[in-house]
Amino acid sequence: MYFAMNHITVPEDKRERFEEMFKTRARAVDKRPGFIKFYCLKPESGDTYIIMTLWENKKAFEEWANGSPEFKDGHKRAPELSETPPPITSDMKGYFLIAE
Repeated sequence: MYFAMNHITVPEDKRERFEEMFKTRARAVDKRPGFIKFYCLKPESGDTYIIMTLWENKKAFEEWANGSPEFKDGHKRAPELSETPPPITSDMKGYFLIAE
C-alpha cells in the first residue's frame, strides 16, 4: 500500500473555507482505480492540515495525480483560496506501508 500525505499550511483567515471545501469535496478521486481511502486531518494546534490518501500502490497514485480528469475535477475549486503570493503552502510526501 502507498500513503500520499499532503501537509498543507493554511492561514487562520482561510481555515473555515478550506475545511468547508474538503467537507463538500467532489469525491472524484474515489472513482480512481487503486484508490482506497481519503482523510482530511485538522491539526490539534498549529496551522498544518494533512490530506492523506491511501492507494493500492504508488503507480495508482501517480496516474491520478499526473493530470487525470478526476484530479482536475477534484481541484477545480482550489483557486478560491489562492492569492499572490499564495498564503497556503503544500508539502507532498509519500510513504509505503511496512507493518499493520
